[in-house]
Amino acid sequence: MYVASSDTSSVLEYNGTTGAFIGVFASGNGLNNVRGLTFGPDGNLYVANFGGGSVLRFNGTTGAFIDEFVAAGSGGLNLPRPLIFGPDNNLYVGSFGTGDILRFSGTTGTFIDDFIPAGTGGLGGPTFLVFHDFVTAVPEPSAIVLVLSALALCVLVTSKMPRRLRAQRLSMDA
Repeated sequence: MYVASSDTSSVLEYNGTTGAFIGVFASGNGLNNVRGLTFGPDGNLYVANFGGGSVLRFNGTTGAFIDEFVAAGSGGLNLPRPLIFGPDNNLYVGSFGTGDILRFSGTTGTFIDDFIPAGTGGLGGPTFLVFHDFVTAVPEPSAIVLVLSALALCVLVTSKMPRRLRAQRLSMDA
C-alpha cells in the first residue's frame, strides 16, 4: 500500500496485508505537500505535488525519481490534488486552485484540454476523481438469433427421434 504523506512530503509504503511500515518509497526531488498519487499504465508512480504545483513521475518498482511529468502551471494547473489515468490512458488532474479538471497526454504529460472547466455543474476545488467502467450486458441481436436458432434445432431434432429413443434419453437425464 502506498500513502501520500503531506506532512513528510513523501510517499510511504506499507504492507497491504498487515499494515506494517515498509519504508519511504519516494521523496525529495521537489516533492512538497503530496496530495495524490496513482500508478500509470506504464507501471510508474505519478504524484500530485500540491506545494510544487506539478505532477512528478517515479519508477513504480524502485521509487527512483524519473522526471517532472507535468510542469507547474501547465494548462493552468494550480495546486494539483486528485489524479487518475482515464480509460483513454490520459492523465486527469484536479486543479484545486482553479477548480478545473485538466487532461494531459498519458505518455508525454503535454496539456490536452480543460476537460471539465471550473463551475461546470457547480464544480470547485476538486478533491477526488474516479472513473467507473459500467459494463452493459445487453446481447447483440445477432447473438439472440443464434441462440434461438440453436434451441429450435434441438427441438426439431428431438421431435424427429423415434418415441423409444426420446424415452431413453429422458430416463438418462433423470
